[in-house]
Amino acid sequence: MAEPAAGEGVAWRTIDELAGLVGAYCWLEHRLFELTGTWAIAPGPGEADPGEAELGVWCAAVSRRRGDLAGRWAERLPVRAGVDVVALVAPPERPEGLARALDELAEAGTEERKVGVAGLVGTVLPWVGGVYSSDLAAASPVREASVMEVLVEARRDGSAEIRGGQSLLRRLPESGKPSRHLGTTFERAFSDSGVFPAVRPS
Repeated sequence: MAEPAAGEGVAWRTIDELAGLVGAYCWLEHRLFELTGTWAIAPGPGEADPGEAELGVWCAAVSRRRGDLAGRWAERLPVRAGVDVVALVAPPERPEGLARALDELAEAGTEERKVGVAGLVGTVLPWVGGVYSSDLAAASPVREASVMEVLVEARRDGSAEIRGGQSLLRRLPESGKPSRHLGTTFERAFSDSGVFPAVRPS
C-alpha cells in the first residue's frame, strides 16, 4: 500500500500542538538513549561470550544514535517568550503507561540484556517507527520542513536498528523474550496517545 503524500488530507497543526509533539519525541528519544546506554555497560552472563559482547556494542551504538536524535528534537523546540522549553520535554499526558512501560523494559534489560533488546527490537522500535512514518505523512513541507528532516532520519535509523537487532538476537542462544504484558502496554500507550499520531507498528 502506498503511503500518503506529506501533508495530504491533514488538518493544520498549531505551533503549540507541534511543540507538544516535538517535546514528546525529545523525551522519548532521551529515554531510549538512557536505557540502551545502561544496557551497554551491564555485565553479560558470560564475559567470554562474543554474542553478549556484540550485544553490548549494539546497545552502545543505539544509545549514541538515540541521544543524537534527542538533541535534534531539542533543537526544534520553539523559542518564544513565555514558553518553558524544558517543560515541553515530557512524556505525553494521556498514555500514562508509556513512561512506566519504558521503566519496566529498562529494568528487564538490566537484569537480562537480551530480554530488553528483544523488547526494544520486537515492540518499541516498530511502534516508534510507525509513529514517525505517520507523522511524516501528516507533516507540511512548507511549515514543518525541519521536523520532517528529523523524521526521515529517525525512521531510517530505526529500521536499521531493528534489522541489526533481529539479526543479532537470532545468533544468540535462547534469545530472551519480553512479556506479553509489556507488548500490550506499549501498544495501548502508543495507539491511545493524544499526542502521537494514530498508527500501527511499522
